[in-house]
Amino acid sequence: MTDNAALYHLSVHAKQDLIQIRHYSKLNWGEIKAQRYLNILKQTLSFLALNPALGKKRIELGDDVFSFPCESHIIYYIKHHSNMVILAVLHKRMVPKNHLSNKR
Repeated sequence: MTDNAALYHLSVHAKQDLIQIRHYSKLNWGEIKAQRYLNILKQTLSFLALNPALGKKRIELGDDVFSFPCESHIIYYIKHHSNMVILAVLHKRMVPKNHLSNKR
């Protein structure tokens, strides 16, 4: 089994997003559901690292920005050489342009 985490890098902002998602989920739905949800996000990141072309090109956010949905969140990333950089993990109701402009 390969370590797919080596194929992607979480930006500082993306790490903060995941921490906030876990905190919010834990407060609202409990520890078990929060951990389950975080695991789903991490599995999606690993899957996406192996299949980066599945993301939707987001020209309005930058020539090299892609997005991919996961549950109630959208993963925003760029391809960088043989791996990808996760810019942010935002709730689907958030306006990405408001959050990504300072995360690149």
